[in-house]
Amino acid sequence: MPRSDVMGEDTSTLPPPYTPPPPVPRDPLDCWACAVLITAHNLLVGAANLGIFIVMCGGSLVPSAVMLLYGFLCHPRFRRTKETLCPALLTPAACVALLVFGVLLVLPFLILGLAGYARIVRCFHLSSCFLPYSRAMYQGTPAQRRPAKESPKDGKAWV
Repeated sequence: MPRSDVMGEDTSTLPPPYTPPPPVPRDPLDCWACAVLITAHNLLVGAANLGIFIVMCGGSLVPSAVMLLYGFLCHPRFRRTKETLCPALLTPAACVALLVFGVLLVLPFLILGLAGYARIVRCFHLSSCFLPYSRAMYQGTPAQRRPAKESPKDGKAWV
């Protein structure tokens, strides 16, 4: 490396290593077609996420919904006289207890459903399935893979 004796003089520096090349823009028609495909893909991934969310949260709220349904349908104030849905065990006090427990258990069951949804999303990496629209605007270079982690055959260990 050249060395200068004068302060402030420009010294030669090496370019930064591993700089990615600038992105290449697509043709307008190609850009439009890619944008349509990316939009369709993102809508399908969003619909899959919504479906999983509804199944997980709706499934976890079924016990609370059944308690509320039986509490309202079997309470003497709301029950029709000809209805045979309610057994004789459901007194007005039991119906009120069903209503109270149904309301109290909505939040814990919802939290269980959300936790299950979050676990499924993390397990299947559904959040990384959404494609950015920059892929429609620019021609992408193949993703650079990181080298696989070396196996601990060389005898190193963390202590």
